[in-house]
Amino acid sequence: MGDVKVSKVMTAADAIGKFVPDGCSISIANFLHSTPFALIHELIRQKKKDLLVWSQSGIEELDLLIGAGCTKKIITAYNFRAGGEWANGEFDRALNEGRLEVEDLSNFAVLAMLWAGAMGYNFIPVLKGIRETDIFKISTILGGEKFKVVKDPFSGEDTVVVKGANPDVALIHVQRCDREGNAQYWGSIGNSKWASLACKKIIVSTEQIVDHDVVRFSPHLTLIPGFRVDAVVEEPWGAHPAEALGAYNTDYGFRAMFFMHNITAVSMQSFLKEWVYDCAGRAEYLAHYVERFGQAPLSRLRARTHPSYPADLGSANFSVWDERGYSEALGMTRSEFDQVLEKQGEVMEWEIEEK
Repeated sequence: MGDVKVSKVMTAADAIGKFVPDGCSISIANFLHSTPFALIHELIRQKKKDLLVWSQSGIEELDLLIGAGCTKKIITAYNFRAGGEWANGEFDRALNEGRLEVEDLSNFAVLAMLWAGAMGYNFIPVLKGIRETDIFKISTILGGEKFKVVKDPFSGEDTVVVKGANPDVALIHVQRCDREGNAQYWGSIGNSKWASLACKKIIVSTEQIVDHDVVRFSPHLTLIPGFRVDAVVEEPWGAHPAEALGAYNTDYGFRAMFFMHNITAVSMQSFLKEWVYDCAGRAEYLAHYVERFGQAPLSRLRARTHPSYPADLGSANFSVWDERGYSEALGMTRSEFDQVLEKQGEVMEWEIEEK
């Protein structure tokens, strides 16, 4: 069993309360799938205000945050409009009533900004065709920092660039995570990696907290390394009604119910009261679901088992140190190595003898 260095496990209420102050910028770091609804609902319950929301593409999460009064500013490429323009959901109502500012970007431009921010770049080129669109010509929230045109140092051509973005807090839901925050996610990743790593703080909700050895034996699934994560929240069904691959499918019936509530401001507030404010957390949310609709609809969403084929991660040696604590490469035991470190410090000169 792997040793846990620092446990970052806490409740959703503690994580949101500690790391998401009013007026900060948040990144919803899942792309249409595995949406971190448990964390978003907690934002709403805590009545967070004046959040600047980055969301590359959303379905109902933005309508919920707008309807709850959590945000007046959104940077996005897409928001689903069930029923089209006639339905006049909360997103459209807020725009038409002047309660909301939206910075319209392409999917590629949003991803580029977050990717650049995660990599530490000040700016990054995007596709030049965007200059012909209103996305390039019109700016709201970002003002003069939305796009710039610079000379390509190689060709001399005009090149459109975007600024690297570093939102304050990322919210992401994954299938499993250890207590240190090594978060493993699979399926439709979209921009999840960069929308998380671009941020100064990262809150991970997870279907399951696993031992560190589980992470060690499937390192290729680790999307976010533990040293970048600030909080780990175990929330089974934390993405419902969205899909979490390998756990459960999209709940289309529940989503249809939400979209009907979204047609008017009054019914939107009714939905928020029933499914967010009156539920202290995800456990009460699920209990209320079963009370309303029964266990069967929830059970039908459970994913069928379809495991991937295992990959052989073996090597000649699993560690520099063998089972006796001896290193052939260094020609000494671990305790001897520690003594040398203590005596000589971190910088050492080694004499390699030919055998």
